[in-house]
Amino acid sequence: MKLSPFWIWAIAPTAFSLAVIGFVAFPNYQTASTMRADSSQLSHATDQYLVQRDEFDRLGVELNGLRSQRDESGHTVRHDVNESKLISSLTRPIDGTDVLDQSIRIGDRAKLSVQPAGLSLDHRAIEMEMTGSFDAVFLAVRTAESEAGMTRVRLIDIRRNGPQVQVNVGIDEFFHSSEDKQ
Repeated sequence: MKLSPFWIWAIAPTAFSLAVIGFVAFPNYQTASTMRADSSQLSHATDQYLVQRDEFDRLGVELNGLRSQRDESGHTVRHDVNESKLISSLTRPIDGTDVLDQSIRIGDRAKLSVQPAGLSLDHRAIEMEMTGSFDAVFLAVRTAESEAGMTRVRLIDIRRNGPQVQVNVGIDEFFHSSEDKQ
């Protein structure tokens, strides 16, 4: 069977066009589909990065605020025990009415076993026993908490003794590690 020239000129270009489309267009559609998926993943990763960066910036602002608040209140970690004014601020004159008795025991400076925020710190324990009025006792505790150095009231044990109260207060005072200075 012989094809007429019309069919040859109609079928040949059509077959050639279909072959070109098959070899070029379909792979391009597959590549475009892969690129859309990659673009979607990149957009998602970029959004996550931007959220994390905003959170990091927010935490940085909060940290700077906490640092300025700490600096304003004077609560800094001291380097030397001689810089501490905690003992003198805790000492109350025994006047027979507000303060009947007071004793303060100062522990030795020792290395802190944990390193908060990567800081190497020393601490010393201070134990205070006091008998007096409720107001005088808590004035001493408030003074310890407001001391310019880094302190922590770890124990308050109160017992009533007639009209007076008897209290045991445990305070930890923190310093930069003495090993860091060497």
